[in-house]
Amino acid sequence: MRHAALAGLTLAAGLLALAGTASAQDDERMALSSELPITVEDAAAIEKGSVDVKVRAFFDRLKGDGGRNRLSFDPELQVGVANGLALKVNPGYRVGNADDAQQGDVKLSAEYNIREPSQGRLGLSVEPLVSIPYGSGSKTTEAGITGRLTQPLGTSAGAPRLHANLSWRHLFDPEPGERDNRFIMAAGMNAPVGPATAVAFDVVREQSQERGKADNFVEAGVRHLVGEDLAVGAGVGVGFCPDSPRYRLLLGVQRSF
Repeated sequence: MRHAALAGLTLAAGLLALAGTASAQDDERMALSSELPITVEDAAAIEKGSVDVKVRAFFDRLKGDGGRNRLSFDPELQVGVANGLALKVNPGYRVGNADDAQQGDVKLSAEYNIREPSQGRLGLSVEPLVSIPYGSGSKTTEAGITGRLTQPLGTSAGAPRLHANLSWRHLFDPEPGERDNRFIMAAGMNAPVGPATAVAFDVVREQSQERGKADNFVEAGVRHLVGEDLAVGAGVGVGFCPDSPRYRLLLGVQRSF
Protein backbone atom coordinates (compact mmCIF):
# COMPACT_ATOMS: atom_id res chain seq x y z
CA MET A 1 0.00 0.00 0.00
CA ARG A 2 2.91 2.35 0.81
CA HIS A 3 4.41 1.81 -2.66
CA ALA A 4 1.02 2.42 -4.29
CA ALA A 5 0.58 5.68 -2.36
CA LEU A 6 4.06 6.88 -3.38
CA ALA A 7 3.34 6.02 -7.00
CA GLY A 8 0.05 7.91 -6.84
CA LEU A 9 1.69 11.01 -5.38
CA THR A 10 4.41 10.90 -8.04
CA LEU A 11 1.82 10.61 -10.80
CA ALA A 12 -0.25 13.45 -9.33
CA ALA A 13 2.83 15.70 -9.16
CA GLY A 14 3.62 14.93 -12.78
CA LEU A 15 0.10 15.80 -13.85
CA LEU A 16 0.23 19.07 -11.95
CA ALA A 17 3.39 19.98 -13.83
CA LEU A 18 1.75 19.03 -17.12
CA ALA A 19 -1.32 21.07 -16.22
CA GLY A 20 0.84 24.17 -15.91
CA THR A 21 1.41 24.08 -19.67
CA ALA A 22 -2.22 23.40 -20.59
CA SER A 23 -4.09 26.26 -22.23
CA ALA A 24 -6.83 27.94 -20.20
CA GLN A 25 -10.32 27.55 -21.63
CA ASP A 26 -13.84 26.56 -20.65
CA ASP A 27 -13.53 24.84 -17.31
CA GLU A 28 -16.34 22.33 -17.98
CA ARG A 29 -13.61 19.71 -18.33
CA MET A 30 -12.69 20.50 -14.72
CA ALA A 31 -16.17 19.92 -13.29
CA LEU A 32 -16.41 17.16 -10.69
CA SER A 33 -20.12 16.42 -10.80
CA SER A 34 -21.76 13.96 -8.41
CA GLU A 35 -19.53 10.89 -8.64
CA LEU A 36 -18.55 11.62 -12.24
CA PRO A 37 -15.87 10.33 -12.61
CA ILE A 38 -14.96 9.67 -8.92
CA THR A 39 -16.49 10.20 -5.48
CA VAL A 40 -15.07 13.61 -4.52
CA GLU A 41 -17.14 16.59 -5.77
CA ASP A 42 -16.39 20.26 -6.32
CA ALA A 43 -18.02 23.44 -5.03
CA ALA A 44 -18.86 24.64 -8.53
CA ALA A 45 -20.95 27.65 -9.49
CA ILE A 46 -24.65 27.06 -10.18
CA GLU A 47 -26.55 29.06 -12.80
CA LYS A 48 -30.29 29.74 -12.75
CA GLY A 49 -32.07 27.76 -15.47
CA SER A 50 -29.28 25.20 -15.90
CA VAL A 51 -30.35 21.56 -16.24
CA ASP A 52 -28.03 18.56 -15.95
CA VAL A 53 -28.98 14.93 -16.47
CA LYS A 54 -26.48 12.29 -15.31
CA VAL A 55 -26.63 8.54 -15.79
CA ARG A 56 -24.09 6.64 -13.67
CA ALA A 57 -23.29 3.02 -12.86
CA PHE A 58 -20.95 1.55 -10.22
CA PHE A 59 -19.72 -2.00 -9.89
CA ASP A 60 -18.29 -3.16 -6.55
CA ARG A 61 -16.42 -6.42 -6.07
CA LEU A 62 -16.88 -7.24 -2.39
CA LYS A 63 -14.87 -9.32 0.07
CA GLY A 64 -15.99 -11.97 2.52
CA ASP A 65 -18.57 -14.71 2.40
CA GLY A 66 -21.85 -14.62 0.50
CA GLY A 67 -22.63 -12.53 -2.57
CA ARG A 68 -19.69 -10.48 -3.79
CA ASN A 69 -21.06 -8.56 -6.77
CA ARG A 70 -23.05 -5.33 -6.59
CA LEU A 71 -24.07 -3.15 -9.54
CA SER A 72 -25.58 0.23 -8.67
CA PHE A 73 -27.50 2.50 -11.04
CA ASP A 74 -27.70 6.13 -9.96
CA PRO A 75 -29.32 8.59 -12.39
CA GLU A 76 -29.55 12.24 -11.31
CA LEU A 77 -31.53 15.27 -12.40
CA GLN A 78 -30.19 18.67 -11.30
CA VAL A 79 -32.04 21.94 -11.96
CA GLY A 80 -30.67 25.40 -11.18
CA VAL A 81 -33.66 27.22 -9.66
CA ALA A 82 -31.65 30.35 -8.84
CA ASN A 83 -28.09 31.57 -9.15
CA GLY A 84 -26.18 29.50 -6.61
CA LEU A 85 -29.07 27.10 -5.83
CA ALA A 86 -29.91 23.75 -7.45
CA LEU A 87 -32.45 21.04 -6.64
CA LYS A 88 -31.53 17.38 -7.25
CA VAL A 89 -33.27 14.02 -7.34
CA ASN A 90 -31.47 10.63 -7.50
CA PRO A 91 -33.58 7.44 -7.85
CA GLY A 92 -30.77 4.88 -7.34
CA TYR A 93 -31.10 1.08 -7.32
CA ARG A 94 -28.74 -1.87 -6.66
CA VAL A 95 -28.72 -5.33 -8.25
CA GLY A 96 -26.48 -8.38 -7.93
CA ASN A 97 -25.98 -11.01 -5.23
CA ALA A 98 -24.74 -8.76 -2.39
CA ASP A 99 -26.73 -8.44 0.83
CA ASP A 100 -28.01 -4.97 -0.07
CA ALA A 101 -29.01 -5.83 -3.67
CA GLN A 102 -32.57 -5.47 -4.95
CA GLN A 103 -32.82 -2.26 -2.93
CA GLY A 104 -32.74 1.40 -3.80
CA ASP A 105 -32.86 4.93 -2.42
CA VAL A 106 -34.49 8.09 -3.70
CA LYS A 107 -32.29 11.02 -2.68
CA LEU A 108 -33.73 14.54 -2.61
CA SER A 109 -31.31 17.41 -2.05
CA ALA A 110 -30.70 21.13 -2.52
CA GLU A 111 -27.17 22.38 -3.21
CA TYR A 112 -26.32 25.97 -2.27
CA ASN A 113 -23.12 27.47 -3.63
CA ILE A 114 -21.95 29.99 -1.03
CA ARG A 115 -18.86 30.99 -3.00
CA GLU A 116 -17.71 29.79 -6.40
CA PRO A 117 -14.06 28.79 -6.96
CA SER A 118 -12.67 31.29 -9.46
CA GLN A 119 -9.62 33.51 -9.92
CA GLY A 120 -7.73 31.41 -7.41
CA ARG A 121 -10.18 31.92 -4.55
CA LEU A 122 -11.67 29.19 -2.37
CA GLY A 123 -15.11 27.82 -3.29
CA LEU A 124 -17.67 26.58 -0.77
CA SER A 125 -21.03 24.81 -1.08
CA VAL A 126 -23.43 22.95 1.20
CA GLU A 127 -26.07 20.36 0.35
CA PRO A 128 -28.74 19.10 2.77
CA LEU A 129 -30.43 15.88 1.67
CA VAL A 130 -32.85 13.11 2.57
CA SER A 131 -32.57 9.51 1.36
CA ILE A 132 -35.76 7.42 1.24
CA PRO A 133 -35.24 3.65 0.78
CA TYR A 134 -37.39 1.29 -1.29
CA GLY A 135 -37.25 -2.32 -2.44
CA SER A 136 -36.60 -5.45 -0.37
CA GLY A 137 -35.34 -5.29 3.21
CA SER A 138 -36.24 -3.08 6.15
CA LYS A 139 -34.07 0.01 5.68
CA THR A 140 -35.13 3.35 7.14
CA THR A 141 -34.90 6.95 6.00
CA GLU A 142 -31.57 8.77 6.29
CA ALA A 143 -30.95 12.51 6.24
CA GLY A 144 -27.87 14.69 6.45
CA ILE A 145 -25.75 17.44 4.96
CA THR A 146 -22.58 17.65 2.85
CA GLY A 147 -20.03 20.46 2.79
CA ARG A 148 -17.59 20.92 -0.11
CA LEU A 149 -14.44 23.02 -0.51
CA THR A 150 -12.58 23.66 -3.77
CA GLN A 151 -9.27 25.54 -3.99
CA PRO A 152 -7.91 26.38 -7.46
CA LEU A 153 -4.12 26.30 -7.68
CA GLY A 154 -3.97 29.34 -9.94
CA THR A 155 -6.13 32.03 -11.48
CA SER A 156 -6.77 30.48 -14.90
CA ALA A 157 -9.92 28.47 -15.70
CA GLY A 158 -7.80 25.38 -16.33
CA ALA A 159 -5.73 25.54 -13.15
CA PRO A 160 -5.53 22.31 -11.10
CA ARG A 161 -7.87 22.18 -8.13
CA LEU A 162 -7.86 20.63 -4.67
CA HIS A 163 -11.13 19.39 -3.15
CA ALA A 164 -12.38 18.29 0.28
CA ASN A 165 -15.82 16.88 1.12
CA LEU A 166 -17.33 16.08 4.50
CA SER A 167 -20.79 14.51 4.88
CA TRP A 168 -22.85 13.70 7.96
CA ARG A 169 -25.73 11.22 7.82
CA HIS A 170 -28.38 10.48 10.46
CA LEU A 171 -30.36 7.23 10.29
CA PHE A 172 -33.87 7.40 11.67
CA ASP A 173 -35.04 4.40 13.73
CA PRO A 174 -31.82 2.32 13.29
CA GLU A 175 -31.78 -1.43 13.84
CA PRO A 176 -29.62 -2.95 16.62
CA GLY A 177 -26.00 -2.83 15.46
CA GLU A 178 -26.56 0.14 13.14
CA ARG A 179 -25.12 3.63 13.54
CA ASP A 180 -27.40 6.54 14.34
CA ASN A 181 -24.83 8.89 12.80
CA ARG A 182 -22.04 8.30 10.33
CA PHE A 183 -19.55 10.34 8.32
CA ILE A 184 -18.23 10.27 4.75
CA MET A 185 -14.95 12.02 3.94
CA ALA A 186 -13.18 12.54 0.61
CA ALA A 187 -10.16 14.56 -0.45
CA GLY A 188 -8.65 14.81 -3.91
CA MET A 189 -7.46 16.86 -6.85
CA ASN A 190 -8.05 17.19 -10.58
CA ALA A 191 -6.01 18.65 -13.42
CA PRO A 192 -6.39 19.05 -17.21
CA VAL A 193 -4.36 16.81 -19.50
CA GLY A 194 -5.81 17.88 -22.85
CA PRO A 195 -8.09 20.44 -24.52
CA ALA A 196 -11.21 18.49 -23.49
CA THR A 197 -9.90 16.04 -20.88
CA ALA A 198 -9.09 16.13 -17.18
CA VAL A 199 -7.99 13.50 -14.67
CA ALA A 200 -8.91 13.25 -10.99
CA PHE A 201 -7.65 11.40 -7.92
CA ASP A 202 -9.10 11.04 -4.43
CA VAL A 203 -9.05 9.14 -1.15
CA VAL A 204 -12.44 8.23 0.37
CA ARG A 205 -13.56 6.95 3.76
CA GLU A 206 -17.25 6.11 4.18
CA GLN A 207 -18.57 4.77 7.46
CA SER A 208 -21.12 2.01 6.89
CA GLN A 209 -24.53 1.98 8.53
CA GLU A 210 -23.36 -1.18 10.30
CA ARG A 211 -21.37 -0.31 13.41
CA GLY A 212 -17.62 -0.87 13.30
CA LYS A 213 -17.35 -1.01 9.50
CA ALA A 214 -16.20 1.46 6.85
CA ASP A 215 -15.30 1.50 3.16
CA ASN A 216 -11.94 3.03 2.23
CA PHE A 217 -10.87 3.72 -1.36
CA VAL A 218 -8.15 5.28 -3.46
CA GLU A 219 -9.70 6.34 -6.77
CA ALA A 220 -8.58 7.67 -10.15
CA GLY A 221 -10.78 8.82 -13.02
CA VAL A 222 -10.97 10.62 -16.36
CA ARG A 223 -13.56 13.16 -17.52
CA HIS A 224 -13.82 13.94 -21.24
CA LEU A 225 -15.98 16.48 -23.04
CA VAL A 226 -17.80 15.35 -26.17
CA GLY A 227 -18.95 18.61 -27.72
CA GLU A 228 -20.16 21.54 -25.61
CA ASP A 229 -22.95 19.91 -23.59
CA LEU A 230 -21.96 16.25 -23.21
CA ALA A 231 -19.35 14.75 -20.88
CA VAL A 232 -18.36 11.16 -20.19
CA GLY A 233 -16.46 9.87 -17.19
CA ALA A 234 -14.80 6.65 -16.07
CA GLY A 235 -13.05 5.79 -12.83
CA VAL A 236 -11.58 2.93 -10.84
CA GLY A 237 -11.18 2.57 -7.09
CA VAL A 238 -9.06 0.16 -5.05
CA GLY A 239 -10.25 -0.67 -1.56
CA PHE A 240 -7.97 -0.89 1.46
CA CYS A 241 -8.58 -2.06 5.05
CA PRO A 242 -10.49 -5.27 5.86
CA ASP A 243 -14.10 -4.14 5.33
CA SER A 244 -13.64 -2.36 2.00
CA PRO A 245 -14.62 -3.80 -1.39
CA ARG A 246 -11.70 -5.16 -3.40
CA TYR A 247 -12.29 -2.66 -6.20
CA ARG A 248 -14.89 -0.36 -7.72
CA LEU A 249 -15.56 0.63 -11.34
CA LEU A 250 -17.43 3.83 -12.19
CA LEU A 251 -18.96 4.90 -15.51
CA GLY A 252 -21.14 7.90 -16.27
CA VAL A 253 -22.56 10.32 -18.83
CA GLN A 254 -23.65 13.93 -18.22
CA ARG A 255 -25.84 16.00 -20.55
CA SER A 256 -26.29 19.72 -19.91
CA PHE A 257 -29.17 21.81 -21.25
